[in-house]
Amino acid sequence: MEIQRAVSPVGLTLVLSCALLAQIPDKLPTSISLKEKTLLAAVTESAQWKPADPRVAQAYRELGDFYSSQGRYGEAEKTYTKRLELAEDALGRANPEIITAVNDLARVNFAQMKYARTAELFDRSLRIMEREYGDEDAKLVPQIDDVAQVLQADSKYPEAEKYLKRALAIRERIAGSDTAEMVADLSQLARLNMLSKNLPAAQALYQRVLKIQEKTASSNSPELLPTLDALATLSLEQKQVAEAEPLLRQTLSIREGSLGPMHTEVAKNLDRLGAFYADQKRFEDAARAYERSLFIWMKGMGSENAGLTDHYQKLAEVYAALDRTVDAEPLVKQVLTTRESETVTSLNTLASIYTARNDFFEAEPLYRLSLAILDKRGVLTARRPVSGGSENLDLLADTAMDYADLLKKMKRKVEAIRLEARVRALVGKNYVVKKRQS
Repeated sequence: MEIQRAVSPVGLTLVLSCALLAQIPDKLPTSISLKEKTLLAAVTESAQWKPADPRVAQAYRELGDFYSSQGRYGEAEKTYTKRLELAEDALGRANPEIITAVNDLARVNFAQMKYARTAELFDRSLRIMEREYGDEDAKLVPQIDDVAQVLQADSKYPEAEKYLKRALAIRERIAGSDTAEMVADLSQLARLNMLSKNLPAAQALYQRVLKIQEKTASSNSPELLPTLDALATLSLEQKQVAEAEPLLRQTLSIREGSLGPMHTEVAKNLDRLGAFYADQKRFEDAARAYERSLFIWMKGMGSENAGLTDHYQKLAEVYAALDRTVDAEPLVKQVLTTRESETVTSLNTLASIYTARNDFFEAEPLYRLSLAILDKRGVLTARRPVSGGSENLDLLADTAMDYADLLKKMKRKVEAIRLEARVRALVGKNYVVKKRQS
């Protein structure tokens, strides 16, 4: 007897369940859709049939699937539970034909993060299959993986490992120890060992995976990247310097060859390599890696993007270690300018919130602090215009004009007019008008 599994291969099943969970709407529609009415009518009609009639199970399953697709997991669970009860009454609790119903109910419990109940249901299906096929049949492997994945999601790593090892042993007995069919199971077990911090075991498993993959793919194949990246991480975490460097360089070479030298994944690889060299105090090598990485990021993001701050900082630190102060200085200034802008933006946002609530005395010190950060050269307080006096002149002007608006609301019109005049003297009347109307 062939059993049709309602649950797809475990990775897809659980990922889809999590994706559906993230899509639950805040408010469900109050009206019932035509499709739901049709499905409910089918369920009502099924009451006239015998419980063993396949149309009964189909009606409940389609309604449960509909609720699940809508993110209505509570209603889906009730529907799947009723369907299972009818199947049990008609076929018995140990009949292999109820496995589809059990697994559907398990899936909707997983979507609600009811991990203990999910594992219990998947395990029940597994026991039914064991009675049908025996303990070593290949048909058991996907079901064993399902139980392991739920236990892993519940952070029950030792229990999950037992199931994974069992699935691996069955697969190995059937397919052989060094065949491509083993890669997915070995990788899954390696990831579990990483999660449980058993790094040597994870490393040994990934090394085994790599040997298998190298038999069927070249050393420059992108297929090797997940395994090589994992091995590099494990080597770094275990301070295995000699092993880490060739892995980092190999992944870089593969990405350059498959994605091109200007791809962001190449930049990420270069960042990782630069951090490795910096940690080893190989600052010349680190500088070359970070320079290449920064060039790629700047091409994609623009030199003024706040997301480049960390990249500027890392390269500046390497230049400083090499006594290349002339090269480091502009990078540090850019970092300070960006971080000042981020701080000022936060202060101004909070000040605007207080202003909207008419808490003027709470807002004023925030604007004054923002101006103090931006106006180190005193361009706003100087007696005559100073051009190019601030690295954040646009932000300085906007902050000052917002502060002037606040002063007007506080009945301090003279101060506000003086401040607006100073801003216009710095950046030009037309600029200020356009800036504040945009």
